[in-house]
Amino acid sequence: MAGARARERLEFTDLSVDRPRHLIQIAGVKIMFAPECRGSQRVSSFPPKDQGAAGFVRGSARAALSAACRALLAIAALPAGASADAAARDPQQALQPLRPVAGQPLAPALRLEALDGPAFDLAQSHGVTVVHFFATWCAPCRTELPALARFAARTPQVSVVLVDVAEVPARVRRFFADQPAPGPVLMDLDRAAARAFGVSLLPASFVVAEGRIALAAEGEAAWDSPDTHTAITGLLGAGGRPGPADNNQESQEEQ
Repeated sequence: MAGARARERLEFTDLSVDRPRHLIQIAGVKIMFAPECRGSQRVSSFPPKDQGAAGFVRGSARAALSAACRALLAIAALPAGASADAAARDPQQALQPLRPVAGQPLAPALRLEALDGPAFDLAQSHGVTVVHFFATWCAPCRTELPALARFAARTPQVSVVLVDVAEVPARVRRFFADQPAPGPVLMDLDRAAARAFGVSLLPASFVVAEGRIALAAEGEAAWDSPDTHTAITGLLGAGGRPGPADNNQESQEEQ
C-alpha cells in the first residue's frame, strides 16, 4: 500500500529525470548530479541567493530540494541498474559534447571585472573564445576544471575565460590559490551575464567565434575529446581569424 501511494504521488509531481545528461528537473528547476565514480557530490544546484533568475533556489527550499533529489535519484536508478554499472566503467559517459547552436546567434554583451587583472570585454575579443560559467561550490564544475585547463594548454590559439556566478571575490581567490585558472576569471556578481546567456545550469560553456555563439554545452563538457578539439579548432582560420567560409564570403563582398 505504501508503495502504491508513493507511485501515486510521483505521478502528480512535475518531475523529469534525464539519466544520460545527469539532470533532474522539478517544477522548472534544473539540478545536475555527477556520478559517484567521478568523485563528486551526487547533487548540485544554484546557490541560495535568488534574484529571479531561472534555475536558482532559495535557502531552506534548496536544502529540502537537494534531499528530495537524492531520494529521487535512488528511485530513478532502480530500473536502470545496467546503465549505472556502465557509467561506472566509463566515466566519460557523464561528459557532454559541444553541440552546434542553430543560427549561430550574436553573443550577448559580456563586460565584467576580472578577479585579478584588467576588465574583460567580449566585444574586444576576436577569433574564438570559450566562455565558461562556473561556481566554486558546484561539484561538477570543480571536476571539469582540470580538463578545461588541459584543453587551454593544448589549444593556445583559443581564448578561455571563466565566469564565476554570484560569489564573493575572496572565496573565488581562495579556490584558485592552489590551482591556476585556465584563463581570466570574471566576476558575475549579480548574475546578469548568466541570465543574458540563458544559463540555468552550472557548469555551462559557450564557444564564441567572431562574436557569434557557434557551440555550447550544458553540464561537464568533454574537453579531452578529440571531437571537441576538432569542433573548436575548425572555427579557426590562420592565426585565429575567420575560417575559410568567412574569408570566401568577404572576398565575394569585395568583388
